[in-house]
Amino acid sequence: MDALGEGPLHTAAQAGDARKVARLITEGNVVDARNFRMYTPLHIAAGMGASEVVAALMAAGADAGALTTFQITPLHEVARGRVGTGDARAEIVDRLLEAGCPLNAVDSTGRTALWYAASTGTTPWSPEQQATRFRVLQHLLNRGADPSIAARGKQGRPIDAARGLHQAKKYRIEWAEGAALLEQHGQ
Repeated sequence: MDALGEGPLHTAAQAGDARKVARLITEGNVVDARNFRMYTPLHIAAGMGASEVVAALMAAGADAGALTTFQITPLHEVARGRVGTGDARAEIVDRLLEAGCPLNAVDSTGRTALWYAASTGTTPWSPEQQATRFRVLQHLLNRGADPSIAARGKQGRPIDAARGLHQAKKYRIEWAEGAALLEQHGQ
């Protein structure tokens, strides 16, 4: 266990090492082990876009709806992640939903996975990251995510996040393609 409370399964999940994850599970490591913020290896693998690791963890019984200290589900993590391919992330979304992770769950700030997928952040994305985020946003909408759910405070709806309205003006980045997709879905 490291200083963050993460064990070998968390580390292997972050590395995207499905074989090591499978071996650690066979050796008796707890599939839903929690770090100090209550993140499980599944949260970490989902955030890394590691679909093979997610599959191994879920086959071993990982809780698809596990909540962190901040009420974040693995679905929130896959939606806000910045690595991995769009196809891998869409596959993870499907696995999580099929295993019972709620599509429109809100975290402690009222944000849904769709809000995170739409959010621009303050760092420009590479073209690959833009394509991946668009694929995830599109997939969540196609699976029925509700674009009308607004986060608490001034963070607004997913379309507001795509427009960067949740950021201070000097850091604001607008994602026109994401906003257009959300507009097509009634926002």
